[in-house]
Amino acid sequence: MKNQEIIENTPLRKRIAILIIRIIVGAVFAFSGFVKAVDPLGSCYKFTDYFTLAFDMPELSAFSLPLAFILAALEFTTGIMLIFNLKPRWAVWLSFAFMIVFLPLTLYIAIENPVHDCGCFGDALVIDNWATFFKNVVLMALILYLVFNRKRMDNPLSDNVELGISVAVFLIAIVFQHFMIRHLPIFDFRPYKIGNNIAEKMAIPEGAKRDVYETKLVYKNSATGEVKEFSSDNYPWQDSTWVWQDTKSVLIEKGYQPEIHDFTIQDSVGVDHTEQVLNYEKPVLLVITHKLEKSDEDGLDMLRHLQNYALKNDFLIIGLTSSNWDKIQEVKSEFSVDFPFFQTDDITLKTIVRANPGIVKLEKGTVTGKWNFRDFRLDK
Repeated sequence: MKNQEIIENTPLRKRIAILIIRIIVGAVFAFSGFVKAVDPLGSCYKFTDYFTLAFDMPELSAFSLPLAFILAALEFTTGIMLIFNLKPRWAVWLSFAFMIVFLPLTLYIAIENPVHDCGCFGDALVIDNWATFFKNVVLMALILYLVFNRKRMDNPLSDNVELGISVAVFLIAIVFQHFMIRHLPIFDFRPYKIGNNIAEKMAIPEGAKRDVYETKLVYKNSATGEVKEFSSDNYPWQDSTWVWQDTKSVLIEKGYQPEIHDFTIQDSVGVDHTEQVLNYEKPVLLVITHKLEKSDEDGLDMLRHLQNYALKNDFLIIGLTSSNWDKIQEVKSEFSVDFPFFQTDDITLKTIVRANPGIVKLEKGTVTGKWNFRDFRLDK
């Protein structure tokens, strides 16, 4: 037995501490990896945010999806290895390597705040950037304890069996994510999940706290060239050397924000049809194509069949996209589509359904069905 003498000489209290810490760290990694694996496109979008907003390297966005797959599979595998004590020293070093990367990264994200949340637990558990950093500080402390006690961790299974199980877990996680991409996440943690009423999720309760803004007036001193901000109660309106440059509204206190705050449906002349669609008496099929130029060709070819399906079942059918109107007309003409398209924010469309195209069924504003285009049955 490997390291048997060291393990046998380890006090019971220390063995229990190692066991508890190993399971806690493993559970965090397994949970983090699992919720990412359930929604790999969500992780892909988060990587894109990092590359474009945090690091100003948009050219790396092409690697977002494979990185999302690998990260989720590695995190989940590391967690399972720790929980079940498979190749424990490998697992400990893997978890330590994760923290070497993520601890300084989350500190930078917390300080600079280029994204609102790091996405470490996907949409299942959203915590702010400072909470994420402090969570990683605690995790690093626990992992360091395991690093210093790694020789006191062992498994009665052979090395080959432990390695085989670990590799199998990793490959299963990869295959599972591929299935989620081709269909829809088996768990939907977003506010547009089935059963939710969009209008209710957009509502602000009576008496809820509102955002508080402060007006800042920007003036430039014509003599010295100094540019300075003044409050609306204290600005140099009597001093002619100060020349007004700009007026800004600065958010100083965040108010209540509903779960859904960016859902709008606008036509080509800017008229908002959101309320009309959410209150429509008959069922509504929303065909979600966040970018028509990136839509699956088979999905676009299905549009005219969806149109016939809606006509047959007396449904209203509309398309929602963030593409420009020229692209919309091009697609409608190419695929013989007559139903109207409207514009909605790209991020909102990606949040509504993880498919392009995706299909959402509304009944008086309540989500009653969601499908990847591959899973929608036209014969029902």
